[in-house]
This record gives sequence, structure tokens and C-alpha cells, in this order.
Amino acid sequence: MACALVAIASIGLSSGAGASEISARQSDGTESNGPRELTATAATIPAEATAFRAVTPCRLLDTRLDRTQPIQGGETVRVRIEGRCGASGETTAAVLSLTITESEGPGYVTTFPAGASRSQTSNLNYLANGTIANSAIAPLSEDGAIDIFVYRTAHLVVDITGVFVPVSDRVSAGRFVPTTPARLLDTRETGQRAAGNVDVPLPPGVPSDATAVVTNVTIVDADSPGYITVHAGGGRRPLASSQNADALDRTRAVTVIAPVSSSGFQVYRSMVSDIVVDVSGWFTGPAAAADSAGLFQPQAPTRIRDSRTTHDPLHRGGTIDVGATDTGGSSGASAIAANLTSVDAVGPGFITAHPARTPRPIVSNLNPRWRAPIANLALLPRSAQGIWLYGHSGSHIVVDVVGHFLGDPVAVNSTTGAPVNEMPAAGGRVLFVSDSAFAGIRWSKQLDMLQGATFTADLQSCRRLIGFSCRGREGYAPSTAVDAIRSAAGHYDTLIVTAGYNDYASTFEGAVHEVLSAARAKGIHRIVWLTYREDVGYVSPYGASWAGTFVTNNATLRAIVASGAAPEIEIAEWHETTAGAPRDWFSGDGLHLTGAGASAAATYISRKLAHLERRPCPAGLGGITTPGGWCADPDLEIQFDLPPGQ
Repeated sequence: MACALVAIASIGLSSGAGASEISARQSDGTESNGPRELTATAATIPAEATAFRAVTPCRLLDTRLDRTQPIQGGETVRVRIEGRCGASGETTAAVLSLTITESEGPGYVTTFPAGASRSQTSNLNYLANGTIANSAIAPLSEDGAIDIFVYRTAHLVVDITGVFVPVSDRVSAGRFVPTTPARLLDTRETGQRAAGNVDVPLPPGVPSDATAVVTNVTIVDADSPGYITVHAGGGRRPLASSQNADALDRTRAVTVIAPVSSSGFQVYRSMVSDIVVDVSGWFTGPAAAADSAGLFQPQAPTRIRDSRTTHDPLHRGGTIDVGATDTGGSSGASAIAANLTSVDAVGPGFITAHPARTPRPIVSNLNPRWRAPIANLALLPRSAQGIWLYGHSGSHIVVDVVGHFLGDPVAVNSTTGAPVNEMPAAGGRVLFVSDSAFAGIRWSKQLDMLQGATFTADLQSCRRLIGFSCRGREGYAPSTAVDAIRSAAGHYDTLIVTAGYNDYASTFEGAVHEVLSAARAKGIHRIVWLTYREDVGYVSPYGASWAGTFVTNNATLRAIVASGAAPEIEIAEWHETTAGAPRDWFSGDGLHLTGAGASAAATYISRKLAHLERRPCPAGLGGITTPGGWCADPDLEIQFDLPPGQ
């Protein structure tokens, strides 16, 4: 693993029909004609104004080499920057790349000036046992250092690739010129899927003396874990990387302030993959006319939006407004630098930020997958009315602003209507695979109680997860859960698993991983796995399992999820939820459903999916509503005094 170069704006991977589909058209259906320089002037130069200076990528910290142990959860480390790696004593902010690897669990990283109070913001989010990078514009303390807080134990690598230095007058070099996003390269179209270097020329309209271009580089469908490195054309490749693809996520985007030569830049791939490259602007060189437009004014990191607390997430296909005051305030801001974080995405997709009241370009800033948090520091052009955020599949969104660039905002489009962010009424396609524990839903003719999505219910007696199923009450041995997943026709968004009551504890862990592999091969991004009822009298055929087995298997399932090896799995606490359920929900063995229990089980599953997809509770099934208007988690909703449907 190499560590990452800086990323500032993300404008790349859009997930339409699939996770690796990237659009090349504008929102009005026309082709992009390349970069369009935005007008940008500033009447006065604030005292805090700075210009960008590129430095040769240089490593400041690698805890795998510099320490005897990783950074412990809750620990803060200090990194001195002034006087190192080309950062002079006048540097007020550094452009850094932060890479987390070998993490013990989910967490986040926050940078802040050394000795200052830690802000309630974040720069990078990660899961267990992952390798992921993001960039940060980090203000320095007066003595030229930063502190870095790590929430959960992990190794951390820090590189510097640029600095911001104060200026008191108009300057030529180091000013950001934003452009309309344009596609430079898509190796899926050019047939350059491979490992090694890809040459990328300067974008049209970018002068030959430009010091850097702001690019979004997307790794697409890597054949193995690895990394990419972006560096100036004709130059020596530095010991650093721009982004990492790991075993669980092999399609990732990152924007890079890419140092350039007159011939452009190179993208190096350590593994076989496709690459997509977009451009959103450049930094001026010494031949540019002196001006103040594009100078950067840093600020203390400030959280201006967190939909988890305001209960207004991006819904599927929705757009939300981030107002003008929060994105630069005065009219003298052409763009902002902000860290965007997607949290609890309801499925794979993308998020696009663009100037408010302007057409949405078909590009993206974030490419989240189901539930996994993903962050990217973005340089975002703004209009006088701020910025809009569009969500393809729905996600909570967190916005932390770290500064803005001087200049004129983008002109608004008077024909662009107000943003719309409607909660979806229904979900996608669901494959429900069960043994006899939930086959009572079918036997009691209550499949119509599965509501809010399109269900394929494969509920069979005596089914096992793997191996060979036993002969059930209907006189035949059904397919295993793994075979049922593999043979199911069509695409599914969600898999529900309630099979496993007939499996041995000794084979259960391997069975979970086989189910996971089958679901991944099928393109299923979310697995809802119900825990097994423990205090029961049931003994499976041939004595394969009983109450003690279910206790062990529940613990195994939770351990697999906690390890980070199965981010697709959402554990639904059926055991905990039904611990005090009415006795007439189950037959005498405490496991198989009666008619009343079948209705309750179908209602539970329907509400659980509605909650995970942030939809209203299905009509007729009732349920508590969250402050945001979507169905509450039924695991927290114990209302056994109410009959199903109330």
C-alpha cells in the first residue's frame, strides 16, 4: 500500500445502471465542450488571502515505520510541517493526504491546528480492516504544526503535496480557476484497461505554464487491491499514491491537485483496472495576469450541514439546498473548499454538488455504497444562492467547510426550479430466503403482508445454508440458501436471510461467507440477516442444531459483521425483538410461526426494510415514524400490545 496524494474536488463516477457507469453528458442532454472558465474578480484582498504552491509529494508520517504500534483509538498525534518537505515558515495551511490502513473498527480522522481545540468535524471516515484515503486542507498553528485525532485504532500515513502562503497583493501564480467539469479520459472507451502508466494531456484551454490541474481520478473495477499515483508528465513517480482500492471496494474516486508539465500528467496503476479522469479547474502559473480572483481564504473547519441531526437526508433522486451564507457568505466567493461525507447511504450511487439554481452536470463528488461512510474534500463552484446537493440513491450528508476562493459566483439560471427532495414511497427488489422458521408466512397465506417493495419469497421447509438440505414437511429437500441465491432470476437490491436453523455451529461461519459470496456475485448490495431465536425447544432433523447452536451462531454472525469482513450485512435483531412477544406468535417449539406470528414477522420485515431505505412505513402496517418522516427501526419499537397492522 502506498499512501495518497491530495484530493480536493471530486467530479467523477456516476452510478446509473451500475457502479462503474460514468456519464459524459450534461444534464440538458448536450455533450460537454470542455472547460469553461468562470468569471472571477475580487475588489479587495482579505488579510487571510493565500496562494497555492505545489511541493514535491513528501511523506510526513507513516506509523507503520515511525512507531512501534498504530495510533490508538482516541489518541491525538502532532505532526510538524513548517520547515519540512518544502513548507516554508510562512505557510498557513497545508494540503495533505491522509491514508488509514489496518483499522480495528469503524472510525474517523480529524485534523486541526496544534494546540487548538478539536473541531466537531472530520476529514476521513473508515471501516474495519480497510485501506482508504482522503485529503485535507489543514490550517497550521503559529509554530507550523497540526494535531491529528484518530477515533479508532489504526495506522495512519500523512503526505504533503502543496501549501498555501499569504499574499498581500494581486499575484500571477497559485490562483484557482474553476471550470465546467469535463471528461479527459475513460479507458473503458479507449481500450487501455491495464496496469502501469496512462498519459493524460493538458485539458483544452489550460495554459502550458499551469502549475496543477484539479482532477477527479476514478479507479473502476480493479482486478485486485492496489493503488494509483498521479504525477507530472515526464517526471519521476513519487513514492505515494492518490487512492487505494481494497478487497471490499475496488471502484473508488478521488480528486487530485495534479502537478503538471507542458505535456500533462500520468496516472500509474499498481493493479489492472480502468481509469476515468475528469477536470474541474487549474492553478495559474507565472505567465498569468496578476489578479486576486482564485486566491484562497482558509477558515477554521465548520460543520454547516449534518442531516443526521436535522433529519433531512438526501432521498433517492432528491436535491437539497446549502445556502449562500453557509458557503462563502459574501458575493466575493467563487468556490468553497469543503469536506463532503456520505453516511448511511441506502444503496450504491453518487452525490453531485453544483451551484444553486444551475443545471446539474452529470458528474459526481461522492460514490457511496450501502451504509459505508465515504468522504471527499471538494472544491465547489457556487452561485450567489449557494450550492445544491443531488443524491442518486439517498444518503445522509455532512458538509464541513474549510475555506473559500475569491471571485465572482456563478450566474444563476432563472429557469431552474426549486430543489425537490421527496421521500421514496417504495423500495426495490427483495429476495427472501428462509427455512421453515419463516415458511409460516407462506403456509398461512400471508405473503401479501410483505409490503413496500417487490418480494420474491423462497420460504422452504428444512433448508440449510450450505451442503445438503434435509427433507422437509412438504416431502422434498429444497435447495440450499446459497443455491437459491445463485439460481434466482434477475437483479435484487436486498437479500433477506432467515435460514440457518438447520445448520451446524461448526459450519456456520463458513456458511455465512458462502452466502455473502453468492450475494456479491449476484450484485446484491444489502443483506438483512435475522438473528435466531435462542430460548426455544426446537431440535433440527438429525440433531444438527438446537437452542445452544442458535446462541453460538448469533455470536458468530455478530463477530463477522464487527470484523468488517461483511459490510453488506445488516443484523436484524429478531431474537431480541421477540423476546417478550405474545406466546401465540409461535408454535410449541418456540420457533415456528403461527398465523398471528406470520403476520407479525412479515410486518417486522417490511418495516425493517422501510427503515433501512428511509421510506414511510408501508400503508396498513403502521409503525412509529422518525422525526424525518421515515419508518422507525422495529428493533427499537416494542409494542406487543398492538396487533399487526396497528
